Amino acid sequence: MNKQLYIYDCLAAKLRASDGVFMTIGAGEKNTFRVRMDAENGGSFAQRDSVCRFFPHGRIGQYSLNGVQLKADVVIRPDTMYLFVLEGGCFICWYGNDASRPDFSVYDPGIWYLYNPSREEWYGPYALTDLPLVAPELPDDVLASFQGLDHCAFYLRDIISVAQFVGTTMPDEQLPEPALGGAVESLRCPNCWEFFTPDEILSIASHPELMGDSILGEDAMLRFRPEYCNANGLPLDEMGVPCNEYACPHCHSKLPPFFSQTQQHIISLVGVPAAGKSYYLTAMVHELESQFPREFGMPFRDADPETNEPLNEMRMRLFTARTPQEAYIAKTHMQGRRYHKVWRQGVFANMPRPFIYNLNKGAEAHSIVLYDNAGEDFQPGHDNVLTPGSHHLSVASAILFLFDPTANPGFRQLLQESTDPQLRNALYRPGRQAMLLAESEMRLRTRLNLPPSEKLDIPMAIIIGKSDVWRHLLGPEALLPATRNGMFMAEHVNINSERLRQFIFNIAPHICTNAEAISSNVRYFAASALGEPPVEFQDEKSGSTLIGPASGQVHPVRVTEPLLWALHNVTPSLIPSSQV
Repeated sequence: MNKQLYIYDCLAAKLRASDGVFMTIGAGEKNTFRVRMDAENGGSFAQRDSVCRFFPHGRIGQYSLNGVQLKADVVIRPDTMYLFVLEGGCFICWYGNDASRPDFSVYDPGIWYLYNPSREEWYGPYALTDLPLVAPELPDDVLASFQGLDHCAFYLRDIISVAQFVGTTMPDEQLPEPALGGAVESLRCPNCWEFFTPDEILSIASHPELMGDSILGEDAMLRFRPEYCNANGLPLDEMGVPCNEYACPHCHSKLPPFFSQTQQHIISLVGVPAAGKSYYLTAMVHELESQFPREFGMPFRDADPETNEPLNEMRMRLFTARTPQEAYIAKTHMQGRRYHKVWRQGVFANMPRPFIYNLNKGAEAHSIVLYDNAGEDFQPGHDNVLTPGSHHLSVASAILFLFDPTANPGFRQLLQESTDPQLRNALYRPGRQAMLLAESEMRLRTRLNLPPSEKLDIPMAIIIGKSDVWRHLLGPEALLPATRNGMFMAEHVNINSERLRQFIFNIAPHICTNAEAISSNVRYFAASALGEPPVEFQDEKSGSTLIGPASGQVHPVRVTEPLLWALHNVTPSLIPSSQV
């Protein structure tokens, strides 16, 4: 059964269910729950896949969850009662299956009781408005509960701040009556990964005199909340010039055109340094551009050519080069063009630049967000507020792990007769790929507050890369095609996955066990970004020996299958299956 988030408004005695969509709390008219507070939007609940979270917005005077004052977002774990206080609001949150949810119909927040743990005494009944009167005579750890709320209680110190708003709460006829799922859709910035609502999006001034931004500095164009629009619906800046560029309200980074009109899917590509992530990402995007129109009748287009320019440049190098040196893609560096500075959690952090592509199927509009992380982002010790480049793992719709067999001792032993120069590379460290998976699991569990006994259910693809060097080890039988006649062959992918899992388990079993400890939805794929072994060449500038693709021999093999499988899981209507 699918899980839902239920929120019970203790002041209004009303229950709402999220049904998987976005709900907000604040003073503004468009919020799902309106409360007396200074902030137009005080916070938002977002339910995505198997994870539900609350995100506080801005500076909140009083915000507590189960009596703990919080400043950052928090995971709402399944089958757990959360008591939530937000300035003038008092709520109960519960996330789980409908069959096991509490019986909210027995709640009566008009009758309150107090419990003094030091004396083990109960007091009451009281009306909510009586609590501020009795609070000064009681210790700070006294608990407050109401009729029907068994085995749970608020701290009295939190509730007394809410009680002053009783009688002044906006009457029901002034409150919006959204559908059960709420009236506001959630958006997530692809640069800082913070949530916001469409009405919070900032405009970027067009007039050249409107330079200087509160976050990005004097060299950036002003970001502002628009008040007036022209006849075409475009916001006007202070000089009356129409503006057609928009920015995130948190980090002020520019957003792709029509960002608020697409369903966003963040796809995280993970791999150790030198695993070939840049080559793989470049080859995959290149192949998708022709495969989507050919196989599924959909265009695969740049959402923002300016933002995607570093990846497009890599495509030009890889597929139009005349020599290995021209085709060579340098290692991704955390200070290079594939990274940029983003204002996040009060500091400028070094973040991977998002590469965004659009897919349209009829009225459906989707955006695929990809990142070319440096391998160091996933290494232990590189996860902090200044270098949070791997945090997109915790907000991803799917995870693609690129396994490098040329860096694995077991594969090297089996490939001793190969002339592939990658197998002579002495820089690999045994066990580092298993360590990366273990590090990824730790970060995911920490960020999502996921206990060791639980797994994620998001799609996780294990890609055994550089298949051109090891494919013969799998035997003469070809892998089954993943697509046929415009359909995604899900059963073929499952059969291939079983075969590849057994293959890699016999050589590197720790890869399988570590991956399957993270997600309950794992599949295995074989792919080659280049299609042929690379060659060695001398770098003209440094004189050092480098390894790059042989000119004219770039023929990617099965590089799109992991992403197609992931999208089929995330949004089945986009990628039709032969099983439907």
